[in-house]
Formats: sequence, C-alpha cells, structure tokens
Amino acid sequence: MTKKTYVLSLVLFGIYAFSAHASSTWIEQDHGTMQSVRGIVKAGDTLVAVGNSGYMMTSSDDGETWTLSSRISSAWWHDVSLESDGDVVAVGESGTYATSTNNGTSWSSGSLGVSNHLYGVDESGSYGYIVGAGGTVLYLANGRWVSGTPNVTDNLYDVQDNGDGTSWIVGAAGRVLKASNGGVSWTNLGRVATDDLQGVYFSSSTTGWVIGDMGTFKKTTDAGTSWASVSVSGLSSQDLYDIQVSGDNMVIVGDKIMLMSEDGGDTWSAQDFADENITFFAATYDTDGSLWAAGTDFDVWSSVYRYEVEEVAEGDAVEEETTEVAPGFSLGEAETNNLIKLTCEGETAATDPCRAVYFYGSDGKRHAFPNEKVFFTWYENFDNVIEVTSEFMSDLTLGSNVTYHPGIKMVKFQSVRTVYAVSAMGVLRAIASEDVATDLYGADWNQQIDDISDAFLGNYDFGEDINSTADFDVEAEADSVSELDDNF
Repeated sequence: MTKKTYVLSLVLFGIYAFSAHASSTWIEQDHGTMQSVRGIVKAGDTLVAVGNSGYMMTSSDDGETWTLSSRISSAWWHDVSLESDGDVVAVGESGTYATSTNNGTSWSSGSLGVSNHLYGVDESGSYGYIVGAGGTVLYLANGRWVSGTPNVTDNLYDVQDNGDGTSWIVGAAGRVLKASNGGVSWTNLGRVATDDLQGVYFSSSTTGWVIGDMGTFKKTTDAGTSWASVSVSGLSSQDLYDIQVSGDNMVIVGDKIMLMSEDGGDTWSAQDFADENITFFAATYDTDGSLWAAGTDFDVWSSVYRYEVEEVAEGDAVEEETTEVAPGFSLGEAETNNLIKLTCEGETAATDPCRAVYFYGSDGKRHAFPNEKVFFTWYENFDNVIEVTSEFMSDLTLGSNVTYHPGIKMVKFQSVRTVYAVSAMGVLRAIASEDVATDLYGADWNQQIDDISDAFLGNYDFGEDINSTADFDVEAEADSVSELDDNF
C-alpha cells in the first residue's frame, strides 16, 4: 500500500534570544490512551486520570507515557481525588465508588448505598464530601460515608472541602450551598447564576470564585452574599468545568479554553484551544507547582496537556521545529460514502483536528478512524479525501468509530493476550491457538496483528471462538463487505 502523507518536510531554524525571559507553553502529552479524561490528580510520583466507560490510566513519568489500569466498572468516572492518607478515590455514574492504595495501579470498588450519579469528591483530613445528582451529598463521619440532607434536588457538580468542617458546593442552575459542622448543617445561598455551576474555589472564608456553563465566572468577597461577574478577554460563552489552585497560580479549564492567573485571581488571561478542538474537563497541580490539564479531543481521544515554563538566557539559541504542510486536497462537494476532512489553514501540527479524516456514511453521520492502521485496511491512500467547511462538518453528527476491515488483520487489545480475527460489523472472534492462527494467516501470522487501545473496546462486539479453519474463512470474511458503508 502507498501512503500520501500530510507532512512533507520539517524545517529547522534558529531563534536567538537577546534578553533573559520566561517562555510558557502547553505541551500535549497524551492523545488517545482512552476515550476521554474527566478527572486527573497527582498522587505521589504518579498521575492518575479517570474517564469514560470506566477507564482509568496512570503515568509514572509526569505524563510522557500512560498505562491503562484494570477496568473495574463500565460506568463513567466523573472525578478523582487524593485523600490525606495518600489513597486515591474515584466516583462516577450510578453511585460507583472506587479506591486505590497504590497510586492508581489497582483499584477496589465499594458501595456507598446510593444509585445517583456522583460528580465530585474532595477530602481533607478527617473531613470529606461527595456530591451528585438530585441533591445527593455524602460526608465523612468517623471514617464512614454518611448521606447528608442539603434539602435541594438540583444536580450538584463540585465540592471544595475546606478542612475545617465546612465546604462549598455548587450545582445546576447556579445553586450554591455551604456545609458546616462536618456536613451536618447546611446553608442554602440560593442561585447566583442562571446556568449550571461546574466548579468552585474559595481562597478564604470570604473570597471565592464559581465557574460554569456559558462562560459563567463570578467572584465573591463577602462569603457568597453577593457575586460579581469576572470579565476575561477571550471568554464569552464557553463552558467552564474545573478550577485548581497552587499558591498564587490559578487555572480554569473548559470547552476549548484555558484561563490562568498568576496573582491569586486578581487578573486573568485566556488561551484558546478551538483550533485543537480540545475540551478540558479537569486540571491538577503537583506540590511543586507543575500543572496538567486533561480532557478530550472530539470526545473520541483522551488528551492531557502539561504547562511548561522555560527560562531562556541572553544569547542562547533556541532551535524550534515547524511543520511545512502540503497543499490541501481539492475542495469539492461531499456526498455520502466520501472521505472528508477540514481544510488546514497555514502551518498545522500532525495532531491538528483539520488532519482528521472521517467517513461520511449513508446514515448522514461522520465516522472517525481511530488511527491510520484502521484506515489502511479500507483504503490504499488519501487521494479521494474531500475537504469541507467547518459548517458542513459541524452539521454532521459524530457516529460510531470505523472498525477494522473484516478478514484483513488480526487484532488484540493492549491489556490482554487474546488474538482475534475480525468479522463484519466489528465482531471479534478469539483464535483458540497458534496452530489455528497459522492455518488461517500463514507462518508469519504473528506479524499480522495490530494492537487496539483499550479505549476502543466499546467499538467492537464479540462472536464465537475460532477453534479450527472450518470456523473462519479469511477470504470470505474479507469479501463479506464491498465498501465501508456495509460495515455499519
């Protein structure tokens, strides 16, 4: 097969600094280990992230590489927190709750006696709070989680445990609550906004911030009696999901946007991630001030970014790498059964959303290719890709991911040793032995296996095992679909 690559050449050039200064940038560290990250925390020397479909992942090298943990639930995790004793706790859909005593390497599930979705958890010392749907609140009492009675029915999305028996809680339709007496007593501060509040942080008993949907960003200096909107250039109607703090450094993450302050929240600056199409759901600081933000790219791939500050001394030469991009494909009118992509404007990175190629199915949806390996089981090159406008692309609902062409390759998931043959409609069938694999795919069968990220487990179904060549005809399976549209 011949490949037409998007990146034709790399141009290296020097930029010389004439005075000492600090250069700050966000560097992507993960793209696709799992589908989407909803919560992230630094536990000891390990980064722990949780997300969609029950997946968890860890990194022991500050985010350079990631490993999926054993999945103990298929429910989505919504938040993860580091307890004062060093344990990690995660909460999610339908009352799911899990703890890890080894920095996220392995997990134990537990029951909290609730079935509502749980959205936030925070614990400090002998106090702790979990919040969720329908006004659900749990608080720690003598080491056990006990249901609280805030007397509201709103979904509650975030909590800040102040470590003194009080906490701040925010939720749907601008709801703000304050707990005291370790969670026994509650004060309802009413609705301070019209849209859902997703995050809260108080730097003192009187000064705090809340963030939420449609660009909601407010500050109080009188313990929540009154609130003033915070205006930041670049922030309009983007949803904001999390706020984290380290000393005077503060970060707020949201839908394709990042807000940062280096003076304790007095002034803010915004960075736009619309071109990268990254929605950030969570952030975390390490004790040394290191910062990570995590979320999802198109709600298909997980994305983790690290904030890096680099001092450049006078006279030092900094060699930078830029990508020279080939001219785009011919602009045309897209029809169903076409391959489509956005037009790239100027210089773009290899991970830029404009590089993503989709299959435009007869169901009227766009279907993503998880990677090039899947793509090249269906197509020999990118010659027939049609570029479309962002308006056209955004009007197409994102459908199910493209799965491997039946019969072409064998596959396995990264966390298990089982090797599968692929049938139509993304059905995987386990091959019982090496002898059967040899009979089906030849002596070099073990060179014809592609690894699939566990994040894409949900893309596939599982059929009957293949115990002999009579159970699977490679050619017939390959011929069972005449085009990609037949595989949905």
